[in-house]
Amino acid sequence: MTRAPFIASTVAAVVAVPALLAQSPHTLSGNVALVGDYRFRGVSQSYTQPAIQGGVDYAAATGAYVGAWGSNVSGNQFLNGGSLELDLYGGYRWTGGAGKAGLDLGALYYWYPRARYNIDPGDRYNTAEVYVGGRYDQFAAKYSYALTNLFGMKTRTVGGYCGINADGTAATTACLGTGTSKGSGYVDLTATFNVVFGVSLALHYGHQHVRSYDLCSYTDYKIGLTRAFGAATLGVAVLGTDAEGRFYRYTPTTAGSRETENVARSAIVLSASRAF
Repeated sequence: MTRAPFIASTVAAVVAVPALLAQSPHTLSGNVALVGDYRFRGVSQSYTQPAIQGGVDYAAATGAYVGAWGSNVSGNQFLNGGSLELDLYGGYRWTGGAGKAGLDLGALYYWYPRARYNIDPGDRYNTAEVYVGGRYDQFAAKYSYALTNLFGMKTRTVGGYCGINADGTAATTACLGTGTSKGSGYVDLTATFNVVFGVSLALHYGHQHVRSYDLCSYTDYKIGLTRAFGAATLGVAVLGTDAEGRFYRYTPTTAGSRETENVARSAIVLSASRAF
């Protein structure tokens, strides 16, 4: 083979690679983000401190998908562990209506390596949920159902806890309750809009029902703005809940420290993310 035909065939092969990838029935994508506070369903998981997050997703042309996502969390809230949350999930998505409508069925496992309640080595925070979601145009709704105790909540871990009054004294009424929290559910309603100058507005309303522990049930909201700047997307969001602070107040695990933090309080959270 002469040099010219060899170069021509090599260039043709290189040019053809993107076209072949575009025609592939499989998609592999990823994301990374830096957030000023990791909020899950309105409640901080990082003790109102910053978090680094990232994930990877695989999707087939059939609609099936699997993925993993991780973030640092607070050791004050998830005790005795590696201060890590790892989410493993998979499901199936249907798309119709010229891409405007969709249905999503799946399952998700929240894993906190080695983390456990102090009272028993077997009482862990790990949680399994199944979910169903639907969307049409810019509107979406999703319902998640806990197959296990919700983040380890049961009689032996939180049952009977009465919390504290506003003045710091022990409460003698309105204890949390007892029993299993299996069957807890979360409703997630979201709407997104393109506003001006490439800015997107996201509105969210959610309600977390905690079975057997009604005082821990709460509603949360989020109003967020995002805009792409080159490869990165910057965001700012206002978040809040109506959760009773006495049940969402944590004390640092540092010996001698008395400072507490209400992880359900309202906040403004900044973020920077990139998808690839």
